Order: sequence, then C-alpha cells, then structure tokens
Amino acid sequence: MHLGLRIKVARISRKITQAELAERINKTRPLISSIEQTGKVNFYTLKKICDVLGLDIDVLTQSTEDLGVFTYKGGSDSVSKEKIKSLEQEVEYLKRLVESQTDLINTLKGMSPPSSSTAKAKLK
Repeated sequence: MHLGLRIKVARISRKITQAELAERINKTRPLISSIEQTGKVNFYTLKKICDVLGLDIDVLTQSTEDLGVFTYKGGSDSVSKEKIKSLEQEVEYLKRLVESQTDLINTLKGMSPPSSSTAKAKLK
C-alpha cells in the first residue's frame, strides 16, 4: 500500500473529508486528492497531515506493507489493548456468523425445490 493510500485510509477512518483535511493544513482539496492518488508529498505537508490525523510519521512512511495499522500519537497502551480486544471479539462474532450462514446455505441447497402445485397451493 503506497503512502497516498495509507493517508486516504487513515483520513476516511477518522471520518474526515479531503476538503476538511485540506482546510486544517491550509492546502487545497485537489492537492490532498493528488497526494492520495500518487503518494507524492513533501515532508512538511506530510508532517501537517500526520498531526491532523494523529499519526506517527515514522509508522506511516514505513516501506513494509505489514498490517496497514496506524499508531495514534498519545494513545495509551490500555486504550490500544482495549481496542484490540474489542476487535478480536468482533472477529470471533463475524466468524460465527459466517459459519451459521454457511450452514444455512448448505441446508437450503440440500432441500428439494417445491413442486409447482405445492408452490401454487402455498400462494393461495
């Protein structure tokens, strides 16, 4: 994921529009769009963007594409651990949901379709 896309993901996750970000850093919306599309940005503008989005510039500019996870400046470990725990619980819930939906689909696939006379009788 290139730098521009990382900025876009961080901006959207904070529910900030391009126009709002541009206003907060005293730049134009088209410049923000260009940065997000190309990943090209000068250091001073990048620093301002990171300040507004609460990102650590070193994490944002890492060349590795490990997790796409951003570190919030000033975030405490307990808040991060709580967020991680909450996300892990959500993942488990979604896994169970997918499993139950898969079971339902398989059950429905195994059922024979009703005959046309049975279907017509149910409509009456």
